[in-house]
Amino acid sequence: MNQQQIVSQPDSANKIFVFDEVYPFRAAQEQAEKKKLNAFGLMAKLNPLNRPKEQTVQLVRYEQRLELFWHVMATRSVDYTCQLTYQVPVHNPYAQSLHIAGNVFDVARQKDKARIEFVAQETCHRKLGFDRLMDGMQRDSVKPPQLAAYINKYKYTEQDALECPELVKPKLPLAGAIQVASAALTGEAINAFDIQTDRIEFERTYMYVRPVFAFEFKWTSADKVGVIEVDGLTGEVVENGDWFKDKVKEIITRETLMDLGAEVAGSFIPGGGVAVKLIGKITAPTKV
Repeated sequence: MNQQQIVSQPDSANKIFVFDEVYPFRAAQEQAEKKKLNAFGLMAKLNPLNRPKEQTVQLVRYEQRLELFWHVMATRSVDYTCQLTYQVPVHNPYAQSLHIAGNVFDVARQKDKARIEFVAQETCHRKLGFDRLMDGMQRDSVKPPQLAAYINKYKYTEQDALECPELVKPKLPLAGAIQVASAALTGEAINAFDIQTDRIEFERTYMYVRPVFAFEFKWTSADKVGVIEVDGLTGEVVENGDWFKDKVKEIITRETLMDLGAEVAGSFIPGGGVAVKLIGKITAPTKV
């Protein structure tokens, strides 16, 4: 009989890290002004009859915002049994049967080869890992290697609480990041006759916060707006960027990060077909 899968998060899994600003606002604004004609897409830039010009593109508003990304690391541990048919070669050409632990196995022969077959139950333990960086805004343009480079190259500090009105509300909350990890781990096939324990434990649910400058320009003659983004760490310019109006208003702590994932409790992981119980704090051994 297969057991219910248990998903757990110890207190130590939740951490908040904030990057120090590297690229100054003045330099970011200069970069944005240089690239403002590219803020309205490729088609506008290539149109010879109606393209944005210096005198028709004006800065409307700007902001220094904070964006987050997640580092999720988890391990799925499964204890299970399998039933397999074993074929064992028999080398004695005269053997007719083998007696093993009180059981008799007839020798089957085919040409010059002989063997016995028996069904055995295997006791198994398997571990599967998940380790991924995920952009909180779910943009295809922000890849995990880029996020890893931030962690490896730039200074950040750990904080127990964060109150920043500039923090953009993520499209991928912690609950969603947990669900992505759980779905990936549960999607790994386990060839089992019976599962005794099936557990996913999150070692890391880290939130990293990085600075981004956003400049919104208006193309007055075409009545269009476009956004230039400047990375607050690298100074890299993103043309045709985004303006995110929804911000996080409440104070964020390690405990509220855990609460963000609580809605996964009792749900079904897409593609997994296994009920999930999310434990916020492990205070005692869990009975399976």
